[in-house]
Amino acid sequence: MPMANQQQVWNRPAIRSVEPGHRQATWAELFFDLIFVVAVAQLATFLLHNTTWRGAGIYVLVYFPVWLSWVFATLYANRFDTDDLVQRLITFAQMLTVAAMAASIAEATAIQFAIAVAAFRLLVAISYARARLAIPEAVPIANRLIAQMTVSAVIWIASAFVSGDARFLFWAAAILVELAVAFVPQWQRLVASVPLHLEHLPERFGLFTIIVLGETVLAVVIGVAEAHWATTAAVFGAIGLTISFSLWWIYFETVSATAMSHLGGFRPIGWILAHAPLVMGITALGVGIEIAVHFERGESLHMAEALILGGSLCVALLALGLIAAADEVDGSSVAVFMRRVPAAVLVLVIALLPISAQAVIIGLAVVTAIQAAIDVRASQLQGATPAAE
Repeated sequence: MPMANQQQVWNRPAIRSVEPGHRQATWAELFFDLIFVVAVAQLATFLLHNTTWRGAGIYVLVYFPVWLSWVFATLYANRFDTDDLVQRLITFAQMLTVAAMAASIAEATAIQFAIAVAAFRLLVAISYARARLAIPEAVPIANRLIAQMTVSAVIWIASAFVSGDARFLFWAAAILVELAVAFVPQWQRLVASVPLHLEHLPERFGLFTIIVLGETVLAVVIGVAEAHWATTAAVFGAIGLTISFSLWWIYFETVSATAMSHLGGFRPIGWILAHAPLVMGITALGVGIEIAVHFERGESLHMAEALILGGSLCVALLALGLIAAADEVDGSSVAVFMRRVPAAVLVLVIALLPISAQAVIIGLAVVTAIQAAIDVRASQLQGATPAAE
């Protein structure tokens, strides 16, 4: 990755996805990701202090627009990124809105959060307007995305004028607008008309996954530090980290992004959207481990804590199954997904058993490690099949 770049004030956007050769994430993209580290940390903090059904629901409802913000910007950069002064200023403005989202992840500041989300959508629309003016073949997809971002922004702004829980209904409607368009057949044809860069995109999603895995490490470190390095907290914090290590191993050893080469169908959409429950689950897992290491030896988890710890890992494993299933193109998608189901169910059951928090952590770590071994072995065998033939 070059350290210096001849940056221009104005450069016409171009279709980057057809460029030959390997394409890495740029320094600007990595700097952009950095602000999401803060947002993810704030989301984790919110869940830590709101371990109720309502808190979990708001956590999901807030996480979605934050994650979708990253996805919208990433998909634009994958196709049309232009490293000129104008796009850098747009990116910097987007980072400011994400910082505003992170600073307002609380019910008391819901209006500020909604305005920040709306502003991000409008900035994405501006980026696509640039592509529309510069690239004739991008006009149809740019028109649709400009309209989608504008409608979504209007709904987010409108939610600021609504009080109480009704505001959350507006948020849910905006998220549905952002997601539903992806399932329209005409939209799938538009997506296929401007291809994605198939090396760059998996790397970008992998980097975001690294961000949330890093959040689990931070959560465990905080938990052990707050427990003043009590022996039990330190030992079981370390065991808890092996769960994150197993999830890292499963993802980066088995995810191939083969689905993204089948634009025009549902596989690419499924591959992208399955990352939402994955990152939400991993972030919540860090919160669950942080809570669990504070329990005294022999003390059982309360129902809320057990559901956060076991439920988050269950969701993450199922999401990994969905991503792997989307990558399969030989008709084995169901079998690949079902391979993750027993472990996902088992970790939830273990978390809900009337056993000590320490026993729960050990159980989850063992199950996840076994699942990692199974998945890595299956991936190796699959990779060896063509050579054998």
